[in-house]
Amino acid sequence: MDREDRQFVDAFARGLAILEALSRVQRPLSNGELSRATGLPPSTVSRLTHTAMELGYLRFSQSKRAYELTPKNLTLGYPVLAGMTMLDRAKPLLKQLSEKTGETVGLTIRDGLHVTFVEVVQGSELVAVRLATGGRLPIAVSAAGIAMLAAMPERDRRLIATRVSSHLSKRGGNVDAFKANLAEACELGISFVRDAWRRGIGGIAIGFEDNGEMGAITIPIATGSVSEADMRGRLADALKDTVGSLWGPTV
Repeated sequence: MDREDRQFVDAFARGLAILEALSRVQRPLSNGELSRATGLPPSTVSRLTHTAMELGYLRFSQSKRAYELTPKNLTLGYPVLAGMTMLDRAKPLLKQLSEKTGETVGLTIRDGLHVTFVEVVQGSELVAVRLATGGRLPIAVSAAGIAMLAAMPERDRRLIATRVSSHLSKRGGNVDAFKANLAEACELGISFVRDAWRRGIGGIAIGFEDNGEMGAITIPIATGSVSEADMRGRLADALKDTVGSLWGPTV
């Protein structure tokens, strides 16, 4: 987190890194685990967790001997969601899309090199993928993330795609598959991903820009039960109709 920017406050960034680490794993973490997750020295982590506890953003679980987020963190997120006009417009259409397909449907926004689900409608099918609002996935392996990149202006897309590829390469990910999926999404205006995040999970998505915010509507699917032909046919058509209802006809 060391930067030459004099306006950049390292202490603030380190505090946010603690909260982000806990948000990503969605379980309590000890100071040692937080140190490894953030790359911060244990002594720094100890001071930050103590400060966050005093301010009410963290609590210490005696049974697990670890720190967890408190409901106070919701006060930071609710105003953001309340200001998202696209969320209000999309909610009823997400429900309709889920009822039509039987699959889980989600609305996502970009969060750095990840996507975050800000609204989820669970599918009625027994094999529908179960997701939760607030869940995060890496852009590189998610249909929603790739769809967002495809919907960006070319200059922005190249910049973010380079960062994603570098991040993926450092972790031994499949950079070629990411680039191929992105190229197809740019050509078709819709992204298709199978077994990239984890085996058995895939998805389709269409990205959009709304008042400067990048987002995507996505249908995650179980690849063992939903064929690629069904993804590219029935589900893709239903998704295009939904996005068209929001922002006009798509591809």
